[in-house]
Amino acid sequence: MTRLQVSNEKSQRENHRLGRRLTWLEIVAALLAIATASLGIWSSTLNSDIAHLNATIDTLNRDVATAQEQLNVRQEEIESLRHENGELRAALPRSIAPEEVPDARNVGAVTLADGGDAIDLNSTQPTFDTGIDTSTSDTLSYRDGELRTSWHQLDILALKNGHKAAYETCAIATGYAPTNTIEPHRLTGEDICIRLKSGNYARIVVQESAPEHVTLEITTWEPPL
Repeated sequence: MTRLQVSNEKSQRENHRLGRRLTWLEIVAALLAIATASLGIWSSTLNSDIAHLNATIDTLNRDVATAQEQLNVRQEEIESLRHENGELRAALPRSIAPEEVPDARNVGAVTLADGGDAIDLNSTQPTFDTGIDTSTSDTLSYRDGELRTSWHQLDILALKNGHKAAYETCAIATGYAPTNTIEPHRLTGEDICIRLKSGNYARIVVQESAPEHVTLEITTWEPPL
């Protein structure tokens, strides 16, 4: 084989290897092109997803801010209602629990004759010491068609519309007026609360009223617990 032939053969082998390298480079270039295109698509999709997430976050932040504003308004309304409720509770009359009701001190019915017949509302006797001296406090006498207190005035409250004078009613009621005389004929069948000078409460119901006499149903209670 001549030197020229050997040289040609080497050239052919080199060309063949170079051709294969070019083919691989073309394949790699094609793959890189595909990868670049895919990366561009993925990047575009990722950017779109990020933008969507950012928009969602902004919406949620606005919703949170709105919810916080609504919560603040609700809290203000609640505080206002609590304040109003406190004022309403304070305006309600004081109530007395059953265990705070004292025992009855005396219960009975008495008839007072005109002319100054008197009773002691603090008495524990069945007749309320009918006929006693009226110079002491918390006494009632009957004269000239009127029930009269002693020289001490008593706090009197006549209940209307059929209300009953239980201890709880008399103890929490307002509107008592210091009084020296009671006209029983105007109060027949109605309950009367009396706040005595002793601090006790009494309930009187006029059962019968006539010029010559008056009949009273009386309940008194022990001092407040």
